[in-house]
Amino acid sequence: MKTFFQLFRTYSQVTLFTFFLLGVMTIVGTFLYHFGIGESGYNFLGKTKRVTLSTGAPITQTFTAHDNRMHQVRAILRNVHFEWGDTLTFSLLDETCQKAIATKDWNAEPDKQGAYTVFSFDPIADSKDKKYCFSATYFSENNRKGEKPYLSATDAPDAVFSDRILTDTNKNKVYSSQTLFLRPAYTGGSLTHDLWSLVTRLTEDKPAVFNNWNLILLFATLMIGSIVFAYFIVFTKAPTHD
Repeated sequence: MKTFFQLFRTYSQVTLFTFFLLGVMTIVGTFLYHFGIGESGYNFLGKTKRVTLSTGAPITQTFTAHDNRMHQVRAILRNVHFEWGDTLTFSLLDETCQKAIATKDWNAEPDKQGAYTVFSFDPIADSKDKKYCFSATYFSENNRKGEKPYLSATDAPDAVFSDRILTDTNKNKVYSSQTLFLRPAYTGGSLTHDLWSLVTRLTEDKPAVFNNWNLILLFATLMIGSIVFAYFIVFTKAPTHD
């Protein structure tokens, strides 16, 4: 045991810096794992509502994909607290909401990116202009009453979402031109293509100084600078006073 602590003191700086690098790699890796170019041509404005997920009662949302290679559906899910035996299921189905294309089950905290819960699946090569159905179902043996999870949704018809139909089977109601806070996301087929698309989106309507390459240089400088700064903090010895 004494030898272990001696080694730890000897290599404590290396260990600390290694943990820092692993943390950075974990953050970047998580971001890239859930990466996709989400639709951004609309916002969820006006009055909103909560669509409660009651056990065994699916919530479905039809929508149209606006690009090829759709590989994610993102929705805003709140108040999820898993207990033993609980399951949350997200499914992508055909436009009739009958034939399953992809399904994901969670028994613990689902994948997230910012405020959105991310449902990833294999890219659909020819998804553009095709209609799909998103389904969310929650299963629980516990009657939680007011503590049930819910999905955020618009609460009034909007012409922007004329292609969407929200169905709440728990209330046996159908809402035309209303939608969950749902955004499909797409991939270009390679990480390089997707990152370039992200940079292009970030520089839209920005001054010329924020062009693609300048933004990439800024991100690279911040990343390298953070690592160098951490290195000097860890390995620079404090001055001694005689």
